[in-house]
Amino acid sequence: MLEEIRAAVDALKACTRVFDPALVDGRDAAAAFAIASEGERVCAAMKALAARRVEETRVWRDGGHRSAAHWVAETTGETVGSATRTLETARALDALPETDVAFRVGQLSATPGGRDHRSGQRRSARRERPVGDGGGDERQGAPRPMPQVRAGAQEDDAAWARRWHLARRAHEWTTPDGAYCLSAQMAPDSGARFSSAWNAHIDRIFTDARKAGRREPRGAYAADALVALATEGPCKPVEVRLNVDAGVLVRGHAKPNERCDLTGIGPVPAAVARALLDDAVVSVLVADGDDIATISKATRTIPARLRRAAEARYPTCGVRGCANDRFLQTDHVVALADGGLTEDGNLWRLCTFHHDKKTYAGWKVVGTTHNWNLVPPDNDPDPP
Repeated sequence: MLEEIRAAVDALKACTRVFDPALVDGRDAAAAFAIASEGERVCAAMKALAARRVEETRVWRDGGHRSAAHWVAETTGETVGSATRTLETARALDALPETDVAFRVGQLSATPGGRDHRSGQRRSARRERPVGDGGGDERQGAPRPMPQVRAGAQEDDAAWARRWHLARRAHEWTTPDGAYCLSAQMAPDSGARFSSAWNAHIDRIFTDARKAGRREPRGAYAADALVALATEGPCKPVEVRLNVDAGVLVRGHAKPNERCDLTGIGPVPAAVARALLDDAVVSVLVADGDDIATISKATRTIPARLRRAAEARYPTCGVRGCANDRFLQTDHVVALADGGLTEDGNLWRLCTFHHDKKTYAGWKVVGTTHNWNLVPPDNDPDPP
């Protein structure tokens, strides 16, 4: 294989050495440019795939580099941020086989953040992500069509939610001229919380600018709002809007044409919807067929007295052997969606690692009241 790659590169070098643009007309030059661009994309795809393998095998450690991205950056001369996005592109191909094929044959740009690459991923994701027939909500007054959650077993639904959770990413880098950049990818429920808080700041900054007679692009206000969100926190209570058919919550997964989505975000697994009900600020519209069964607001309604009692009882994570005392989350042992109550006998505190295991990885609570423990499913080799 390496000999074939070397021969192909040598052939390209030979062609480039003898290519004289002055000897071809404009149309042939345009055709040569298109062919060279395709070759560039193919070579970039091979680079990304090879870099991914270097990351997996940890060969980058041999040179004393901090990470695979630092190795790629030093080898190619690009920035660490660009190298990181190259590796992210290669990782994403595992879940997008159609995109993988198009990527390898040069139909998509391998440039991190490139337009062709992003649009290709979106097109492939629309074809490959687990949704139903794509039909929208046909109730009168629906703001826009919303794809339906696909049917599937509870295990598949939980795996869908877990894939999103494991794929969460956030990176920062600096451009050659010194501009600060960042990119992020997160699960829909986290994205809905972030979007609600971010857009509240955008609206506030937009209104203030109009009152002062300033007119700038919305992107400029969004950048100011992002800084405000990070430094000042939310400017109003964060609200996430969940639309779900009643059967989905009871069953734990959706059937064809049933709805389970976040307003402005899209379809989510039933596991995510149930987790939101248990620990989120969320407006819930539960539908039973074409009838609205209930409209309610599930907030963090754990009274201060109960929260203080949980904090006193669980100064560290409630899972046996876990001494983590940072960023603990108050959790309903039996989820609200399963009939659990907000009471002392149903509350404990977990670290984010074990809370994620309980929510996304199928770990179960065992034991008696306030003598609980969290255990993995039988196929989970990682004990608590």
